[in-house]
Amino acid sequence: MIIEAKKLNDGTVINKYEVHLECAHCSMPVDAEEYNSGKCSDCGEPWEEKRHVGIHVTSIPMQGKSS
Repeated sequence: MIIEAKKLNDGTVINKYEVHLECAHCSMPVDAEEYNSGKCSDCGEPWEEKRHVGIHVTSIPMQGKSS
């Protein structure tokens, strides 16, 4: 799942990030069907969530004068 970057009304910038879910037993990615059923189709175990998050970082130019 990819969450796109956005700027809130108060000026706060939320970075773009990706979330990857995998089965804690066999380390295979969890798809939508497995997510809904609660059972891993690769190892047959009830999947326990193992989450990896990747954050996309970009630079934001400084505003105003700098010394």
